[in-house]
Amino acid sequence: MSGTALASGAINARTESGQPTSTNSPVESTPSEATAVESAISPEITSSGSPIPDDEFWLEDGNLTLIAGNVEFKVYKGPLMSSSPVFKDMLSLPQPPSPGMPSSSQCNCGYAPALVHVSDSPEDLRHLLRALVPGKTPRAVPEDPSYNAVSACIRLGHKYEMDHVIQRCLDYLKKHFVDCYETWPRIDPPRPPAFQGIHCIGVVNIARSMNLECLLPTALMGCCMLEAAEITNGFTREDGVRETLSSEDLGRCFIGRANLMQANTLATLKLFNQTLSEGCTRRDVCAAVFLRLLDELRSHEKVVCTLDWYKYWSDYVDGRDNDRRLCPHCYTMLHEREKQQHREIWRKLPELMGVSVESWAAEPSTPPQAEPQAEDTQA
Repeated sequence: MSGTALASGAINARTESGQPTSTNSPVESTPSEATAVESAISPEITSSGSPIPDDEFWLEDGNLTLIAGNVEFKVYKGPLMSSSPVFKDMLSLPQPPSPGMPSSSQCNCGYAPALVHVSDSPEDLRHLLRALVPGKTPRAVPEDPSYNAVSACIRLGHKYEMDHVIQRCLDYLKKHFVDCYETWPRIDPPRPPAFQGIHCIGVVNIARSMNLECLLPTALMGCCMLEAAEITNGFTREDGVRETLSSEDLGRCFIGRANLMQANTLATLKLFNQTLSEGCTRRDVCAAVFLRLLDELRSHEKVVCTLDWYKYWSDYVDGRDNDRRLCPHCYTMLHEREKQQHREIWRKLPELMGVSVESWAAEPSTPPQAEPQAEDTQA
């Protein structure tokens, strides 16, 4: 049997040769900066010998065989045709005759098994099929897909014009790379549970390719939390392609690290401003505690000189005042100051990361509670 070959696409990617490649897609993509993707495999994936049936997608009564690399997948063509105009148009055409079989014996009813060679990696195609067709055994769609699954579905969704697959993945990314401070648990940098920190590099590349500016501040912040070598070298996807940041975004990360450090230092000094709550009931005691909190910062660089600006302040206060000498009014005031400083850094996050997100400034949020009027400890 002879098959139809489909050329694989990249989302406005840049290969080792430095030449940009693109794929016709249902979503217009005109990123201002190119994503850097270094391919470790040939665009036309070929293999020697017979392809190996896939363990997960080999249905004996399937009517479509897809060959990707050295793996073949036997599935039902209906779900693919209903989800993809590309597959619909291609599989609606008469299939070429099988070698050795007279043309008069060929089935023209439209139900004959079809064979298609695709240039996608077996790993990518498997992720796409999981989103569309049943496999050998029943399975639940994972609530928290891996980065490789999300990336593959977006890239192949572009190639095969599957708008709903792309949108589902983008909605998932927006759910975790949030643009609203109130929806972020502030335990770790925003990212999905099944993603590793280094996958923020890939999310930046997706955001660039899809013109999704709202993902950039938190994704770039996640990149800033990586080790310098990780930021520079990127990572290799399971399909063998290395993802790295563009030179522009690489620069933003290193400048962003300095910006986050400075923002945290300034916010820490504001937090421990030597003022007491107007309702302070133990003025002499609280004034001494405030002074000690500020003085002991010099030996707690993790509180002052850190990229994790959303951590440590409360733990530092509780650790230095574990017998709770601060009065309830002053203690509450410190917590309100902490919230206020966190919100302020979040508001400035696009600026700190060197990007502009119009909707970020317009994002409604719960205004911080007014800080009680404070009186100077020297009064």
